[in-house]
Amino acid sequence: MTSTVTREEAERDWPALRPHLSAFDPEAFVRPVTRFVWEPVEAPRPAPRETPLAGRRLLLVGEVADLVHAVGAALERRGARVVTHTPGSRLPADGWDGIVDLNVVGRSYELGDTSWRQALGRTTEAIRGAYARWAAEHRYGHHIYVAVTHLGGLGGHGDGPVPQPLSGIWSGLAKCLPRELPAAGIVVVDVDRAEAEVIAEAAAQEYALPEDFEVCYRAGRRHVLAGRPAPTPPPGEATAPGPGDTVLVTGGARGVGFAAARAFAETFGCRVVVTGRGERPQPEGEVLLEDEEFAGWRRERLATGRTPARLSEVRREVRRAEDDRAVHRNLAGAAADGLRIDYLRCDCTDPDQVERVFAALGEGPTHVVHNAGIDEPARFDRKSADDVVRTVDVKVTGFANLVAAVLARPERRRRLRLLSNVGSLAGRMGGMVGQVDYAAGNEALARLGFWARDNLGLPVQTLCWPTWERLGVIANYAAAVRYVSTLDPAEGARLWAAELASGHTGESVFLGRIGAVLSPGQLRGFGTLTGHPDLSRLHALDHYLGQVEQYEIFRMLRTKLSLTARDHPCLAEFRVGADLAVPVSVVLEHAVAAGDWVVPEGWPLLHLRELRELRVRLPRLRFTDDVLTLHREARGVRRDGEWCVDVSVRDGAGEDVASLTLVYGEQPVEDLPDTRSASRAARTGQRHGNRLAWEGVVFQDAPDFLDGEDTVPAVYPADLWTVPFPPSPTIDPAAVEALVRAADLHSPRSVPGTLSARRLVAAPGAQRVQRLRYDDESGHWTGTREGVPVLLAEGVVISD
Repeated sequence: MTSTVTREEAERDWPALRPHLSAFDPEAFVRPVTRFVWEPVEAPRPAPRETPLAGRRLLLVGEVADLVHAVGAALERRGARVVTHTPGSRLPADGWDGIVDLNVVGRSYELGDTSWRQALGRTTEAIRGAYARWAAEHRYGHHIYVAVTHLGGLGGHGDGPVPQPLSGIWSGLAKCLPRELPAAGIVVVDVDRAEAEVIAEAAAQEYALPEDFEVCYRAGRRHVLAGRPAPTPPPGEATAPGPGDTVLVTGGARGVGFAAARAFAETFGCRVVVTGRGERPQPEGEVLLEDEEFAGWRRERLATGRTPARLSEVRREVRRAEDDRAVHRNLAGAAADGLRIDYLRCDCTDPDQVERVFAALGEGPTHVVHNAGIDEPARFDRKSADDVVRTVDVKVTGFANLVAAVLARPERRRRLRLLSNVGSLAGRMGGMVGQVDYAAGNEALARLGFWARDNLGLPVQTLCWPTWERLGVIANYAAAVRYVSTLDPAEGARLWAAELASGHTGESVFLGRIGAVLSPGQLRGFGTLTGHPDLSRLHALDHYLGQVEQYEIFRMLRTKLSLTARDHPCLAEFRVGADLAVPVSVVLEHAVAAGDWVVPEGWPLLHLRELRELRVRLPRLRFTDDVLTLHREARGVRRDGEWCVDVSVRDGAGEDVASLTLVYGEQPVEDLPDTRSASRAARTGQRHGNRLAWEGVVFQDAPDFLDGEDTVPAVYPADLWTVPFPPSPTIDPAAVEALVRAADLHSPRSVPGTLSARRLVAAPGAQRVQRLRYDDESGHWTGTREGVPVLLAEGVVISD
């Protein structure tokens, strides 16, 4: 007797359909993190078959005019049409296809160099000039931004010097651009020599197919940066803070910085000095109001903002009051707990203020944590050059001023045991919409850390954090959790203390789970990440993606797929007539996967519920010369209150192959009808079945449904695909093929026709169907798992 489970029990154990669209609860998206380090990995790629730059109109931007013109000439020899934008020149009229940004490459770096400000302003002007046109262009990769960096040819990693760490600004900027320009091609090209031919050749190679975000060329050999898990090194006796030590935390009076400051004081018993840009808040006025009283004061103040200018002024006043209350409460709470946490005023972009802080600390701090930062999110085209520079300045100039203060006196240099930079995932992997400048500043910080370690002999580490749960400078928490999971502050504080105690130098990245906000370019750009719990999901997305031809976020995806006979077991299994063909279940899965990329604005949590009006022209599934080329298009639309994605598939000749509509809902399908008590009879009548055939290697022991019900043999992802992470199916492929077989057995046609189905309704658990049964009265098929209905198929036939 078959045991059954209840629907409630099933939902606890069976995954939702398309879990990447319902992977987390945005109200509580705290997940553990894994510590990663990045390193260069050699990754050769065949030279492009065609001249990638032929006829392309390129804007070449840079601070060193001679190098810009030399690179321009080298690119023109490769077929490009080049215009330049250098110091003293005006931005040429828009119309270029791509931007090759040399920024400060060609200029050597000295501590405190500010030439990057003008270069970044020029970049901002160029991108803003093209932004509207590039944002409206949905042809994928038609416009390309190439950021050239001079970090040693290995992205700042590995041995050798980091000649121009400030070019890391443009690395962070580039990696965040796909959030706002999702159809544009983006690539960072790091070179070991700031020479025209080296730069032009690397740029031409990557312009052809910009897939990897970070590509490095050293001695002509191509590398990519790959992330791998790495444990925190053990504490060092000579580096961990102790009761006699002082830890200086810039911007540490609130948020993430103060959470770390408390952790240091509690863990090590040391003195911690936190800084802020204003004077220490006095215990008076709004600072001492109870929360309810302060809320009333806030409402009253905002009510006085009767003009836009006045409202902006009042909002700034309220924000200062909120900040002062947080600082006062933090410091008072620490004092009450007996923690040695002090406050000093310091704007780290002002070298005089930084020097005064160091002077106030006697011989200087033993540990410096550069935590200060600002994040004022807005789309890049809405930010002025001054806005962008101001955000980057806090990280870059703040770091330079701290290092200069350490080096100003020998006793400070001797006393310093560690300088810990606070970076961000935004810099390492791209941030949210509106964070391009924030990402730029954080990525530069890591590269400056490499430079200071290797050139000045300073012990510098950079820690790249995700969003801390309800802490930090992130302005839009609800949006942030769509991108990546948040970090529990208690876990973050513990990890931070361990990193400080270890005294390691280099870059560490803390990464949790990856959310729903992902573009095709970002998926491919970071394809070398290893050892992450979301790898199976990311590889499944990549497996079905194909070559992107057109992409409009929230609206449409068009891709090209080439399937080769016998490349995988499932592509050697099915025949239409005498010819090898692609199984219907494979086409169906590719169609369903297209819907992953076409979601409503805001990325709401959705579940795939139904596939409607399925049509598959079976003769068009045949391989031609062992290849089947498919052009797939998915378009999203709100229809009758449901989010629907219409998917069409055509072959290389433009003929229709398949079509269907994917229907999503806020909740998964809960109750499918159970046909066990319905009138059910054997499927009678003449049987045919000479048009379609299965080899029986993948889909074994085919059911015959002689009594209207039969067992569906199990088929596992590894049976279908020979890839490191075989993708799990949406609907059991063995059940789909069984339905196709049953339809073929009862089709009177002498030649293969068109498979159609009115509806396939899928509930959690449809990934593995154990039994299928047919109900003569309704004409429906029901698939069950452990006795629970998980699949309903209506109107499955093969006809003209």
